[in-house]
Amino acid sequence: MSNSRRDALRQIAIALTATGTLSAQAAQHVHSAAAADTKGGKYTPKVFTAHEWSTITKLSEIVVPADDHSGSAVDAGAPQFVDLLCSQNTALAEIFTGGIAWFDAEMRKRAGKVFLDATPREQSAMLDEIVAAERTVRELNTESGLYARAPQYKGFAGYTVKPGTDLAPGVQFFDWARRLIVDAYFTSPIGIKDVGYIGNLAVSKYEVPKAAIDYAYNRSPFKVVG
Repeated sequence: MSNSRRDALRQIAIALTATGTLSAQAAQHVHSAAAADTKGGKYTPKVFTAHEWSTITKLSEIVVPADDHSGSAVDAGAPQFVDLLCSQNTALAEIFTGGIAWFDAEMRKRAGKVFLDATPREQSAMLDEIVAAERTVRELNTESGLYARAPQYKGFAGYTVKPGTDLAPGVQFFDWARRLIVDAYFTSPIGIKDVGYIGNLAVSKYEVPKAAIDYAYNRSPFKVVG
């Protein structure tokens, strides 16, 4: 990756957690960087371990699964999109690596295995509870914006797993993961074609349309409550 491309990507990643927004141009830049870093059809993760990469890939499949007429978020390059942003923002990387660790610890309590090794039913049960708890956590977040940084988002670098009845860390992580995966999907050629949304227009601020988000969530078994 060239220095100019890396510098631009770093600015985008830092702005994401600072302002909570992505411009259309910024999202397209991330996709372009991911394409440039894919050699012979293979992308090598920059932040995620092999296990973390497999987990974020599984979550991408869950959030926006493939259907009869369109590919999944994995086909759209969502895992690469997330990894590249995390590679340029330590705070964002901590949210994802810490969140995956929490998912694994929580699933071990429930089923004696990490999230990736759990059955679809076990994964669904945990994610259903996390989504159901989302409304309560959102009430604690007084900041606005798609990726607003609430106090609950801080401390992923060294956080300890809380009792299984406290799903707040899982809610916080899954909120970031789900929305960033959806952003990656709907700014990709696959996602734009899927809903007929022109996502690469010259606009000052990009936010995935609510109709598009609802469309993705309705394709997934895990929907936002309220």
